[in-house]
Amino acid sequence: MKLPLNSMIYFVKHIIVNLIMRKLSYPGRSNVLAQNGMVATSNPLSSIEAIKILQKGGNAIDAAIAASAVQAVVCPSATGIGGDCFAIISINGKKPIAVNGSGITPKRANLKYFKENKIKDIGLTSPHSVTIPGAVHAWCSMHEKFGKIDFKEILSGAENFARNGFPVHEVEAIAWKENEDKLKKNINSKRLFLKKNQSFKFGEIFKNIPLANTLVKISKNKIKGFYQSEITKDMVKTLNKYGGLHTEEDFYNQNTLFSPTISNLYRGLKIHQCPLNSPGLVVLMMMAMTDKLNIKKYDPLSFERYHLQAEISKICFEVKETIFGDPNYNNINIKDYLSEKYINSLCSKINKEKIYFSKNGFVTSHPETIYLSVVDKDLNSVSFINSICHGFGSGITSDKTGILFQNRGVNFRLEENHPNSIDSQKRPLHTIIPGLITNKNNETLYSYGVMGGQYQPIGQSHLIQNVIDYNLSIQEGLDFPRAFALNGYLNVEKSLDNEIVKKLDNIGHKIKINKNSIGGGQCIQIDRKNGVLIGGSDPRKDGMAIGY
Repeated sequence: MKLPLNSMIYFVKHIIVNLIMRKLSYPGRSNVLAQNGMVATSNPLSSIEAIKILQKGGNAIDAAIAASAVQAVVCPSATGIGGDCFAIISINGKKPIAVNGSGITPKRANLKYFKENKIKDIGLTSPHSVTIPGAVHAWCSMHEKFGKIDFKEILSGAENFARNGFPVHEVEAIAWKENEDKLKKNINSKRLFLKKNQSFKFGEIFKNIPLANTLVKISKNKIKGFYQSEITKDMVKTLNKYGGLHTEEDFYNQNTLFSPTISNLYRGLKIHQCPLNSPGLVVLMMMAMTDKLNIKKYDPLSFERYHLQAEISKICFEVKETIFGDPNYNNINIKDYLSEKYINSLCSKINKEKIYFSKNGFVTSHPETIYLSVVDKDLNSVSFINSICHGFGSGITSDKTGILFQNRGVNFRLEENHPNSIDSQKRPLHTIIPGLITNKNNETLYSYGVMGGQYQPIGQSHLIQNVIDYNLSIQEGLDFPRAFALNGYLNVEKSLDNEIVKKLDNIGHKIKINKNSIGGGQCIQIDRKNGVLIGGSDPRKDGMAIGY
């Protein structure tokens, strides 16, 4: 008997949504289960290295740093020691801690300089896009506070892959190819990251021996090895050669911020985020609006859900791009933006039959990143994200160290009185955000994050709702089709139902079908009742979840 179209659609949705155990006749991944430790990253080499560190007696902090260091080598398109990081650490049953490892601007990089030199925007490959790398400072600071095993051991895996080489994975190879032209513009990058003027291809072996030597020096001398050393001199000399304003003093002034997380309740659970200059507050606002609009009453694969998520995104981005910035330069009270009155005012802008449009929500750039999660045998957890901003960052590699610099400065605005206007020793409004969900007793239940530049707040909201409201498993929640409203367009994945896409188009969304996919993500759930760790890793990336 042939089912009517509507019945067939309902049947497929029922299979996808209402059965936690996946149907083996459909493509997909199993959730990964373990009892002693779990790692989920976007590259298998990184995941395996983190497991090795756990098995050697390291804790979740040690393993997360080791995994991030490996990805700084094997995923050069998205991350590196020339970039930034954020983390949320839950350790020894205490309240989660936010770690801000984002970099500051050079002291001379103020708005006056750019106006006097008639610079109207910061280009993706400009030396002015290079903020001081904050990741290494954060790695060392986290290890000093919470680590268990020797720092040399933690960086040894990354050093090995840099020195002896690694095979380039599929998604990384695609990103490498897409950034060929950028890498050709810088003599150091061209020599190091291209072979016969072409990108390294899937399965080819890549080595970065100068970076291996740099990692050895950092493993021995830690913060001083990166921020007060010959490495520092080489980085400054390189950047100055291309017109950068950086000084050794700027590197010396870089610091890592440890603070309480910001949080808000959702369905009785506590969502934790990093404070500004991370956009974590945007996630909390989005989830508060999701709750107020009761989106869970709609089918997870429905026009209504994707439309409302798009509208929430645009409205929250309007707030983000006009009000938020480095809190040292702006007085922001997060309670004001999570109050019932304020959330109601945002929700009042949403119409189920029309789209909301505002150029005030347009962003300056849409970068890339890597995210990883680790939980150890004591249920300490680290939600960790590291990035060099756009693909292969600024495209500028230092002369002798193998360090590729981020271009996070493109997130600044060159506007008077804007909260995110560039200024001396200032941190830009960031895109990278780790996430953590606890119960009311601050016991971690989910350590999670979603990659994809400006998609990250939307991606986190989408994943949280998939898992909490729609009872999808971790892996199903990551797999689920995505859409993303940005700069006047609604980006959708090819996997999203055509009928939903048509309805979205009919009410005014400018549809853009993504060539590849939207973002990526990792998540680890702690099932405290059964004493089991459940891990998932996004098939949109090269990675895997693995436990023992």
